[in-house]
Amino acid sequence: MRKLKFLFQEPGLVEAIAADPNTPRSQAALDTPGYRSLWVVDLMVDYDPRTDKPYAFMSSSFEKTYPLVIWALRLFMAGELFDVPEAGLTAVPLHEAFSWAYTHFILEDQAPVLQSEKPTEPRNLTRQVLRYAAAAA
Repeated sequence: MRKLKFLFQEPGLVEAIAADPNTPRSQAALDTPGYRSLWVVDLMVDYDPRTDKPYAFMSSSFEKTYPLVIWALRLFMAGELFDVPEAGLTAVPLHEAFSWAYTHFILEDQAPVLQSEKPTEPRNLTRQVLRYAAAAA
């Protein structure tokens, strides 16, 4: 499973890099054509030319476009699960990882206490953060 690492710059540029832990460091550097649009507002993707899999994701105005970015990730990138070590998340879809990034980097101290809505169900971070973002707007 690939590991996702987030990079953040104020006011709202977020970038996520997906690294395969099985790739030797000597092969880690990639020569790519760069980020390409998914034709969704504020979501760009860079692809690994060796595998043609997306490996880097960027949103330049994430603080404003979070719902659109999440929608696009759920629609176009739902097939793979990632580990996000800095968040303590394992085997989560990309939209859940980006919801954590929104809570961590954008909401910061305003973040809601995120917990499972029903004790028998796993926590749905995206649903809770979207609900919080909609109520705050």
